[in-house]
Amino acid sequence: MAGKRKENEAGSSNDLRADVLRVLGVLKVATADQIQRLSSPHLTYRHTTKPTAAKQKEARTASHRAAVNDLRRHGLGLDGCRTRGGEETRLLTKDGPAAAAIDLDREIEEMGGMPKSAGRSGASHSMTVNETVIALIRPKPILARVVGEPTEAVAAARAAVAAPDGIGTPASYATEVALPVKGTWKNAAIGSARADVVLTAPEAGVPLLGSRPDREEVRQVRAVLPAAGEGHRRHREAAVAHPLVRTRL
Repeated sequence: MAGKRKENEAGSSNDLRADVLRVLGVLKVATADQIQRLSSPHLTYRHTTKPTAAKQKEARTASHRAAVNDLRRHGLGLDGCRTRGGEETRLLTKDGPAAAAIDLDREIEEMGGMPKSAGRSGASHSMTVNETVIALIRPKPILARVVGEPTEAVAAARAAVAAPDGIGTPASYATEVALPVKGTWKNAAIGSARADVVLTAPEAGVPLLGSRPDREEVRQVRAVLPAAGEGHRRHREAAVAHPLVRTRL
């Protein structure tokens, strides 16, 4: 036990550190409050008897803040700048995405890059994205973990469980996708995002797309690529890689 404590001086568990890795692997930048609400929503209904909202937040986020501290010691996490509301942001180091990919069951190539300047001006865009993801997922507490809490807190937890289900889990989302970049926009090299669109289409019997595809070409691409499986992945990559195609699908 002493060895484990020395390795993780803040006392975080494997599950808590995995929570942080999963959330930051997807959102890239997040506050301890956002990490807690996504991964351990039952904690939102604990510590409600603390005298102030600030004290309640400090208590319910303590476990995940400790997990971030231990990840920092392992060279996987670090503290970012502060949001406009004064909250400290957390993010992963350059080695963090590889560890997060294991918990998210993703290939490292799917993890995307890490933000270079998030938080310098309050990270307002990142915070908005995070709150949107939380609103879509609607994380629900496990009622067994709020037993013994004040009546009002238990009632609020029951109401959250009874509310309509959200969409997916943190692992269902991606806030940044890595695309290969080679050559230039006008002269894309093999393996680049733009070139892949051109090379993929003829294999399906679709004419080459020029720099300004007309509506008929776009309709042909949409009709030929199937709506699921590998074709769906290629279709989405094409939509992301070619802005003109994306706006007309």
